[in-house]
Amino acid sequence: HELDPVTDKVNGHSYQIMYGQYLLPYYQAHPEMKILEIGLGCNMAYGPGASARLHKKLFPLAKLWEAERDARCVGKNLKNGNLQGFHVLVGDQGDPTTLNRWIQESGGGNFDVIIDDGGHDNCQIWTSFLKLWPILKKGGLYFIEDMHVARMVEYQRTFSEACPRGTIVPDKIKDMVDALIYDTDRNGDVKFVFCQREACLIGKKE
Repeated sequence: HELDPVTDKVNGHSYQIMYGQYLLPYYQAHPEMKILEIGLGCNMAYGPGASARLHKKLFPLAKLWEAERDARCVGKNLKNGNLQGFHVLVGDQGDPTTLNRWIQESGGGNFDVIIDDGGHDNCQIWTSFLKLWPILKKGGLYFIEDMHVARMVEYQRTFSEACPRGTIVPDKIKDMVDALIYDTDRNGDVKFVFCQREACLIGKKE
């Protein structure tokens, strides 16, 4: 392979379905898009940065941001040049204070695309969504990966005032779908929801 190792987005999962249908055309229309991926992959057996390198290859004109909890891993990869061409954010995506700092450090957010491939805990995902969805551009795309683990106990360990105990993100997305179908007044800013095996995409109204 030209890119080695190959990200599990396409090797182990089939996320190329949603990315091929939505992200590639979005880039064609917005080649200088600002994209944030949560999760560098520091805990992956094949090492960090595989999907980041794929983004750099596929989206050479995009403004690329990577967020990662493991500061030591980030420092090592900055030092060895693996993150050249990327803007980097560090911290726990489940902490609202950290998310506020990410928004500030990234110039107010204003992302075209957000990809959550981070810790996978329900409240990490949902807290991130509540904070970052408002600073996603109109017409933007918000991808959430690896939700097949949502009902496992080890991915329900964190909770907060914004994300109470028992929160299950796929159930929240089902609520979004219900709102889209039954909201005849077309309130809200969700334009569409696309789900495939293990992952979903939420599109924002323009």
